[in-house]
Amino acid sequence: MIKRDTAFIKAVPIWAKEKTDEINCSLYFETSIESNDKTILRIAGNNDYQVFINGIFCFYGPARAGRGYYRVDEIAIGEYLTKKENQIEILVSAYNIDNFCFLNEKGFVCVEFVCGEKVFGETGSDSWSVREYTQKIRKTQRYSFQRPFAEVYDYRKSNEKRYLSVQKCEDKKFIVREVPYPAFDREYINEIIHTGVANRIEPEEYFHDRAIDKVGNGYIGGFAVNELDICSVWEAQKFSLSPSDTKINLLPQKLFSGSYMRSAMLGERTGFIELDLVCKKDADIYLTFDEILSYDGKLDFTRLGCSNVVVYKLCGGQNYHLVTSQPYSLKYIDVICLDGEIELNRIGMIRLDFDKKNINKKLKDDTDADMRSIYDAAVETFRQNTVDIYMDCPSRERAGWLCDSFFTSRVEYLLTGKSAVEHAFLANFAMEDDYYKNIPDGMLPMCYPSEHAEEVFIPNWSMWYVLELNEYLTRTGDMEFVNEIKDKMYRLIEYFKRFENSDGLLEKLQSWVFIEWSRSNDLIQDINYPSNMLYYAFLNTIGKLYEDKSLIKKAEALKSTIREKSRCGVFFCDNSVYQNGVAILSGECTESCQYYAFFTGVADIDTDSELWNILVNDFGSKRKQTDKYPEIAFSNAFIGNYLRCELLMRNGLKEQLEKDIRGYFLGMAKRTGTLWEHDSVMASCNHGFASHVLMWLDYLNYLQ
Repeated sequence: MIKRDTAFIKAVPIWAKEKTDEINCSLYFETSIESNDKTILRIAGNNDYQVFINGIFCFYGPARAGRGYYRVDEIAIGEYLTKKENQIEILVSAYNIDNFCFLNEKGFVCVEFVCGEKVFGETGSDSWSVREYTQKIRKTQRYSFQRPFAEVYDYRKSNEKRYLSVQKCEDKKFIVREVPYPAFDREYINEIIHTGVANRIEPEEYFHDRAIDKVGNGYIGGFAVNELDICSVWEAQKFSLSPSDTKINLLPQKLFSGSYMRSAMLGERTGFIELDLVCKKDADIYLTFDEILSYDGKLDFTRLGCSNVVVYKLCGGQNYHLVTSQPYSLKYIDVICLDGEIELNRIGMIRLDFDKKNINKKLKDDTDADMRSIYDAAVETFRQNTVDIYMDCPSRERAGWLCDSFFTSRVEYLLTGKSAVEHAFLANFAMEDDYYKNIPDGMLPMCYPSEHAEEVFIPNWSMWYVLELNEYLTRTGDMEFVNEIKDKMYRLIEYFKRFENSDGLLEKLQSWVFIEWSRSNDLIQDINYPSNMLYYAFLNTIGKLYEDKSLIKKAEALKSTIREKSRCGVFFCDNSVYQNGVAILSGECTESCQYYAFFTGVADIDTDSELWNILVNDFGSKRKQTDKYPEIAFSNAFIGNYLRCELLMRNGLKEQLEKDIRGYFLGMAKRTGTLWEHDSVMASCNHGFASHVLMWLDYLNYLQ
């Protein structure tokens, strides 16, 4: 089923009357309850929330859902109720802008407590109050083009609590959470790398990105530069760091005006940055962070096109326990004291990832160290990108992308024997009838739940939804869900029909036609053959899912046409371009195009044995060293290298598969402890699809 309804017994959704449409609005909802170790907290909200009990962080939610639906969390909180009267604070943030990780829907929270048959402390009763989070600066720049706002806090502002009037919101459609709960394990820095001096400078140029420059003109939502109270990523560029002491390895650590400390986690981690410190004198503290250090030892907090900066303005003479309100991904973090003086007692993370107790597949004890590193990195990558949905990365976007999910979904089933997250992920896409006014009728969003002001979608990604749906059915037997979304699948077919030419080939596809991160992406028009190979698999799969013989017949005809039209010698050509009204092969052949041909079934190892032998013997993780077939553009990690390894597994080539696994992934695993979006550090170093390596390790009998 697409969704399973639930309901609150007494609670109603509430919000602050004065803050309904406010951008980047953060509110504290407060109440108190008596102790009982059997107490359950039931909660739903939008966009996201953190639960604190007696000042201690205990939960973050919700699990995301499709438009108009809200998943309900049920949390046992008895262990946190340590006092006679326990203070409950729920920090709820409503961003009210377009972004890749949340829908642009109004803020609310709905809460009740349950103990046996007793239901109490419900929102809508007089027991709740709401106040502004006045110390959190609202008018900041976006964190990234894909995510909402950067975090800046000024605790030197008035501590007066500004309470607001509470109002009931319109009724909501509540559904069950479905997906497992995170454990919120705490992990602290593994080492202090060095301390040093932070010198004030005037940068030659400031970081510019569409997340800053294109806000306020209708392109993306947020605050334009002239509206900002602070642009923290620019302020963080006004100092340069020089290491001076590399022998510091213990906390507490005193930091004075113009000093900093660099530390590292054991590997890349995702969660809420947590600090304990004493502020001796009024201090401005900057946290800057990233997944990697550059090869010259620099930490580039803008590398991903993100504002990897959190700012705290603190009062002297105070003890602080600080927790960021948003999750971040990092291995390295600098704590920079620009003014004042602090004593840093602890720094680390409250992790936000898939609970490892739900992972059943383990590595065999006799596995060698290199393969163990790859396994550990793949598990970390899966955990950090699988919380409520499958995410592409837990840093820049936290978005639920199709195609990525095809690979991650296999890993969930391998590790857990279940497809709970996958059902929620696929069902989210199915909940809404009309996604956005900005994408064509019948098309699926490229990622969801999300909100895009610009008219961008990836037509290829909707076809990957169908391929995943077929595998979901194989894993679960859930034909009921497959039938529920049949209309959506046939609307997709109708969408693509308008791009079929007289040969039945798709041509001149609109918006962002994506093949993979390589030369392949430059060869997408006019007739792109990898897209058509995928279209063949798409039509054939829908035909088999719904026993539609006409679709299967159409797919087979398309397959023959692709083979006839796209061959360029032994290789498949990527595209044809119209010249004087005639489609002419471009002559460019990429490595990834060949993998698409075999992966989709357009090519096979018997009919195309010469090409297959070239791919197996002359391509792979060592080809950049051997430079064989230099005229064939290299694949990248996403998704060419993954298609290659998949094909090696399908065809029983274990020795070559193991060589490529070590060749492609060992360097990643050793550097960040996670697996990357690209085969270099030019982008995310932690991408959910990359955990698919675990499938091949299992095939190679490394798992038990």
